[in-house]
Amino acid sequence: MKIKIILVALISSTLVISSTYAATPTKKATPTPTVTKKSTTTKKPVVKKKKKVVKKTATPIPSPSPVWPPSAQLFTSNKGVYAKIPTGKELLGLISAAKGLATDVKKCEENACGAVIVAADYTCKWWEIKSTVMAPSPNDPTKKILLGNLRTTYGLLSPKTYANILLISDESIYTPGVIDPATGVVGAPVLRSGISIGNISAICHKAETEEKIPSNTYTLVR
Repeated sequence: MKIKIILVALISSTLVISSTYAATPTKKATPTPTVTKKSTTTKKPVVKKKKKVVKKTATPIPSPSPVWPPSAQLFTSNKGVYAKIPTGKELLGLISAAKGLATDVKKCEENACGAVIVAADYTCKWWEIKSTVMAPSPNDPTKKILLGNLRTTYGLLSPKTYANILLISDESIYTPGVIDPATGVVGAPVLRSGISIGNISAICHKAETEEKIPSNTYTLVR
């Protein structure tokens, strides 16, 4: 069984999770004064009793849980499945918070990439994200043409838990540098403007799969 949700527009919001720790000050013990009496006989040493101090340790305050269910104004939803496209600021925060994404982000410096945040009321054994890579038409820049289809998979996700998924294609965002006929030197790569990933659909699968997860599979159509 699977539940599918389609994102048709760019939605933005910011989810902030913070941790706070409160420290309880330790009280200092006040020594009890001892009075000794003079005697003509041999003086006995006076032993001062030390008051035992019990130190109190700092008690951590647990982080607040993310709001649930996700805001209807920020997420697209369908039968307990939620998804949204993160803003650029959210994506940067996502990258800095998860070291494992650093390698993937480097791929996005040269290839067309997108991202989606998903969640569900129940356990999803795995996720399937489908999207398309588009570019401005060479004949009419106001229109888009399809360059290829991208299929991304993501693993197990517990109920009421958010996952940030990068959509990484093999579509280069640069054209190779042109060789100068006079010098034979290859020029610098040129950025291909207007390439984007859209038509994102997120599918929550409740049944196991034997395919390799996670993955990004890009299929050219041109």
